[in-house]
Amino acid sequence: MVERTALIIGASSEGGLGEATARRLVADGCTVFLAGRNRVRLDALAADLSVQAFTCDLLDEASIASLVREVGPVDVLVNAAGTTQSRRILKITREEIEPQLAMHVTANVLLLKHFGAIMPRGGSIVLFSSVVAKVPGFGLTAYAAAKAALDHVVRIAALEFGPMGIRVNAVAPGFSRTPMTEVFLGKGSFQELYSRETAMGKLTEPHEVAAAVSYLAAPDCFTTGEIMQVSGGAQLLRLPRADELQA
Repeated sequence: MVERTALIIGASSEGGLGEATARRLVADGCTVFLAGRNRVRLDALAADLSVQAFTCDLLDEASIASLVREVGPVDVLVNAAGTTQSRRILKITREEIEPQLAMHVTANVLLLKHFGAIMPRGGSIVLFSSVVAKVPGFGLTAYAAAKAALDHVVRIAALEFGPMGIRVNAVAPGFSRTPMTEVFLGKGSFQELYSRETAMGKLTEPHEVAAAVSYLAAPDCFTTGEIMQVSGGAQLLRLPRADELQA
């Protein structure tokens, strides 16, 4: 079996989705590279997995281009990096809207631009969407709009990259206990609220998201242009209402 190379961007949060994905692809037999801004945490994970880590700021196109030169062509590109923000429309500012678009839309388009140009046939690109791109929730305008825009970027990229033999997909995780969500899912009552609004009755686990990425990254996968919901059916229901979260 030919060994495949994979670059995971955004694996610096301990217990996060990027770390789970990196561990899964290593277990799958891939030669894995890590990239991100937090080199202290990345270096620790890289040492644990016996892989290489690189510095990259996704908000800087020159940094993305530099990463391409350092890492070179990879068979699998995964971008799990992200940030979130919550603010009602009547209170939101431009300074809160634009960073979400920059991180989740512009950065991903530039990753596609630079890595797509050198990726070999048979390559797979997996980006990270969210269940909130499909299911509306109070206060999630900027984040959810950026993720919804990313979903359409994935579809267009799949069309453009298909003739090059490159597949482009996204996973859309449900709410999961990670460092990014700990501020609210750390509360037992909130866990119960979000778990209730799923078909499976529980929050998404990082390893379940990693399993979906593993499928989309596999050389015999023939899926492209898809947004794979990994939320235990949360996309079929609703998010908790504001009054429920304040109760």
